[in-house]
Amino acid sequence: MAERTTKPKKPGKRLVNQLRKQLEAERDELRAQAEQLEADAADESWKEPRSDDDAETGTATFERERTMSLARNARQTILQVERALERIDAGTYGLCINCGNVIPTERLEALPQAVDCLDCRRKAERLR
Repeated sequence: MAERTTKPKKPGKRLVNQLRKQLEAERDELRAQAEQLEADAADESWKEPRSDDDAETGTATFERERTMSLARNARQTILQVERALERIDAGTYGLCINCGNVIPTERLEALPQAVDCLDCRRKAERLR
């Protein structure tokens, strides 16, 4: 006898509401982090020489660049979270944006801002 595989179902209202709250909390936390990181990067004190040591100056420059990179990453994640919230409002949350198949609940619970099913994600990764 062939094994029956059940097709994943679109997430229920209770789960979607739970994930919405999680996404909103994550967005708020990321905004605070990004603002703090941007303030840290904008701090002009990194320009002031701490010593005549070129290595120390290079370290300060590296740290500033790292902080700016972390702020950019936080802003990108905020955009992903906001898009997920928009999909919830539109009623398309939990559907792959590429093929329209349902994104498994386990994937949404692990990565609430996921936009694609695992098959489409694997295909995209192979193309990179």
